[in-house]
Amino acid sequence: MGRKFLELYSFPIVLSMGYCVGLGFWNYLLEINDSWMFILPVSISVFFFIFVQQSENKLGKILALALCSVMLGYMATAAGFLQGHMSIGIIASIFQTNTNEALEFLSVIHYKFLLYVVILGILTFYYLCSYQTSYKLAVNKYLIAFLCIFNVFNVFLIQTANAALKYKKEEKILNEGNAEKVNWEISKSSPKYSTQVFILGESVQRDYLSLYGFKEKTTPFLDRMPVQYVGNYISTAPNTATSLSRTLAYMDKGRNIKSSMNVMTLAKQAGYNTIWISNQGFVGKNDTAVSKIGIHAEHQLFLKSGNYQSKNKDDNELIALLDQQIKKYPKQNNVIFLHMMGSHPDACERLFDSPRLYPQYPEAINCYLSSINKMDAFLESVHGVLSKTGKSFSMAYFSDHGMTVNNDSYHVDNNSKANYEVPFIVLSSDQSVREKLDKSISAYDFMNIYAGMLGVETPYLNQARTLRKIKNNPHITVFDWDDYLPYASLSD
Repeated sequence: MGRKFLELYSFPIVLSMGYCVGLGFWNYLLEINDSWMFILPVSISVFFFIFVQQSENKLGKILALALCSVMLGYMATAAGFLQGHMSIGIIASIFQTNTNEALEFLSVIHYKFLLYVVILGILTFYYLCSYQTSYKLAVNKYLIAFLCIFNVFNVFLIQTANAALKYKKEEKILNEGNAEKVNWEISKSSPKYSTQVFILGESVQRDYLSLYGFKEKTTPFLDRMPVQYVGNYISTAPNTATSLSRTLAYMDKGRNIKSSMNVMTLAKQAGYNTIWISNQGFVGKNDTAVSKIGIHAEHQLFLKSGNYQSKNKDDNELIALLDQQIKKYPKQNNVIFLHMMGSHPDACERLFDSPRLYPQYPEAINCYLSSINKMDAFLESVHGVLSKTGKSFSMAYFSDHGMTVNNDSYHVDNNSKANYEVPFIVLSSDQSVREKLDKSISAYDFMNIYAGMLGVETPYLNQARTLRKIKNNPHITVFDWDDYLPYASLSD
């Protein structure tokens, strides 16, 4: 009995568990109530592999091998290992990532995931094509139909289709909302500064800024400046597309994104001159959710103004454009957004001529820390441009989302707090002392904070929730690509 079990079931059990882990079903084990979503596909897929191995239908076996190859190809991207089961976040990344960024993402995948896929692929082809056993499992036609429908591959494909439909639905809402005429019903606009710059960082986890206590000196400029910064600022979601669309636009009580009611239209209707300067693409598939907000600015400058295959550009090129625009509109109150590539993986690709400053760390972490140091120098350059005008100004920096940073690598995922923990920093011409706002603030409050910084009052936003007045929020909610859930429920 023991030999029969081993010969008949050992290979298919290993393969079934291997595919379920690689396709991201492992994250269902994080919650006891969801664990059946891992156990059931594993159990069913064991018999699916046995059926395919025993089948004498060559076409069916070829199709099964082709399906396994496709799944192995997906697993080679490490998306399932790092981010769990298929979700709207992964789909958004697929739709909104250009060729260069895709190659960068693949270049930083740890070899252990590729080794996993190679081994699983060899075992799959050996079992389905060469493995011999003297035992057979009787499988009737009804069970065959069931196995062909409910195995792990079909469950994954159903999840993919469902996530794609959710993404397209959200994209449709954004497109429809973008065409709507909007009236913010502004009752007051009292600009405090001549120019206000909002800098959108990318993939920066705040624990790696020396301003926030990191042991290496990664932010020397910020460390010596009289900055105002939030101790615990939490992004809305763990990747660019889902985060910034929820941060930079108004959301109603039903959590519907009103994309036309955004940072640009609010500032315009308040009488500001609005400028959007971006190092993230405009035409094609790259960050379309964000560019839909940027196009509402009166003046738009995109370093990647071509198609989605636009080449890698240095964030430092944004500085000259900022200087140019400020000189062009000296008599207006300006609101300017700078959208960086920041520490977007591969961070080594973002350094250009900037040095790698932390050789005591593995190469990937050295580059990540060095990219944060480069961000600090970027903020110093922005501050310099604004200071030399001799006029009042403020500049705010925050990142769209964080990262999970390990000893020798980093990645985006949706189930750890690190992916939502970002810096929020303000420097202004009239700030003379350093001030830490030691409280938890959700990026879902950004529109309220933004209105307060612009001196704008509208019935759609809460004047009591300015950066200084807003109270500590112990019940922050985030969007983890599947649902809205408490930030506190995420893993540390």
